[in-house]
Amino acid sequence: MKRSNFPFHDWVPRWLGISILFFMFLPSLFISGAYTVNSGEMSSGLGILSEHIQFSSFCTSIGMVVYAPFMVSFLKIGRPKMVFLAGCIILFFLSWLCAVTESMPLLMLCSFFMGFIRMILVFNTLFTLIHYATGIDAIAGIENEPDLSPEEYQKGEAAKGIYLPFMYLFFMIVAQIGNAITAWCAYEYQWQYSYYFMMGLLLVALILTEVTMKYQKRLSPAKITFSKFADMTTAAIAMLGLCYILIYGKTLDWFDNPNIRLAAYISLVSLGIFLLLQANSQKGYIKLEIFSVRKGLIACLMFMFIMILNSSSILVNAFTGVAMKIDNFQSANLGNYTIIGYIAGAVTAAVMAWKKIHYKYIFSVGFLYIIISALFLYFWIQPQGLYEYMKWPTLIRAAGMIIVYAMSAIYGQYMLPKRLMVSWVFLMLAFRSVIAPVAGVAVYSNLMNERQQYYITKFVSRADATNTEVADLFRQTQAGSMIAQGKSYEEGSNLAAISLRGRIQVQGLLATLKEIAGWTIWGGILFIIITLIIPYDDKKEKLILETWARNKG
Repeated sequence: MKRSNFPFHDWVPRWLGISILFFMFLPSLFISGAYTVNSGEMSSGLGILSEHIQFSSFCTSIGMVVYAPFMVSFLKIGRPKMVFLAGCIILFFLSWLCAVTESMPLLMLCSFFMGFIRMILVFNTLFTLIHYATGIDAIAGIENEPDLSPEEYQKGEAAKGIYLPFMYLFFMIVAQIGNAITAWCAYEYQWQYSYYFMMGLLLVALILTEVTMKYQKRLSPAKITFSKFADMTTAAIAMLGLCYILIYGKTLDWFDNPNIRLAAYISLVSLGIFLLLQANSQKGYIKLEIFSVRKGLIACLMFMFIMILNSSSILVNAFTGVAMKIDNFQSANLGNYTIIGYIAGAVTAAVMAWKKIHYKYIFSVGFLYIIISALFLYFWIQPQGLYEYMKWPTLIRAAGMIIVYAMSAIYGQYMLPKRLMVSWVFLMLAFRSVIAPVAGVAVYSNLMNERQQYYITKFVSRADATNTEVADLFRQTQAGSMIAQGKSYEEGSNLAAISLRGRIQVQGLLATLKEIAGWTIWGGILFIIITLIIPYDDKKEKLILETWARNKG
């Protein structure tokens, strides 16, 4: 029997349909409310703090998280063409608003909704592609337990560790390409052109959808309960409050600032209301039972560990930007080496899963890569460092990151009852995309700020006229300015002081980066120890299999 060509017209060949669906991932994964790779251009162009751009970026992530409980409802709409058309039109309008607005609240609001809509499109594309290319109804697999024997089920769950890393690899490569395009647009033109480029992609997606896809009549009404919106609101506010505290804490002097205290109160109250709503609802936003699943909690712990360590990328950016004085575009190009690291990491994870190596050893290998990356930084952070050398810690860190990133997601859902799958997706996204990354950024940015101030103060205290080395350097710079540039004695003295101050700041930064790289090494070692000693055996897993076998019998 010939397989249906839905959602495409009959004249569309299958290879072209698959290609179009792969293309549909591009605007979904490229588009964001605020692009951190060109945060410097955006903050300078708008005259705002870089923290505003960072917070807007996390607004996008929070929008992605709160979509999870609606996932099945949106997928069951079963009208790919209408979802694509509506989603792309909304994203087009929101991208235009981001490009023209000077209002930060509006940018943050747009970012939140863009995160929500992009997840609708990503999952709609993914599940449509699976069904179109393989004939498998993956939507049914979310809610219903497969009709398999316990042995077959275990084998299928184990196989996910082999092929799912490559799915994550695809998403991360596409996202990195999007970052590269964004940086190029900002460098060659203006930061607004990043949004205009994305709008162009959306137009292409709209044309392809309209020309090649069939219109599907509504088979049944979409079962989207509005009672979940209260849950969504409280969850979003709780995460927004946490992000506000950790992003703006350094700038606003933490809890000495009334806005930080207010954000903490609002976040805690919202979290309490959210948990209360879930505990007293039969059809809640998520099932609190998910917090009793050991594998899920261990996976969340791994997400915390890897996203904190992955934030060490800030060390490379700081070193290349200050010590090497390269621009944002060159820094973004350095980030392209992560693609090589992602490929190496995904292959490593798949091979280890195929060899049936225990997850704790797979996680440990990922952390080991991060340690090696930090070791490179520790020994290569110096005034005469080479730009080319920074590709090695970049790609090695990326390899370790994707190993833990992908395998944690796979481990967390291993033999998970289907009734908890949506709750797990919510919890995973919350930790992976919001809680862990913002914690990592806060740890590294605050460490850098505190330690840099310490070293600058230390070096300044030594920089006085009684220090022979400092005095000689001052006189040489002063004389050079007077002879080469024809400056007066006072002008030469001022230039010498500025030069000396700049050198002290660079020295302070280099000392800071080396110290934090060392802490990253010790942190990675600590995480490996914890990973190896925590108990992984889950008695519930055996009970699940026994219950499964009994029900099948």
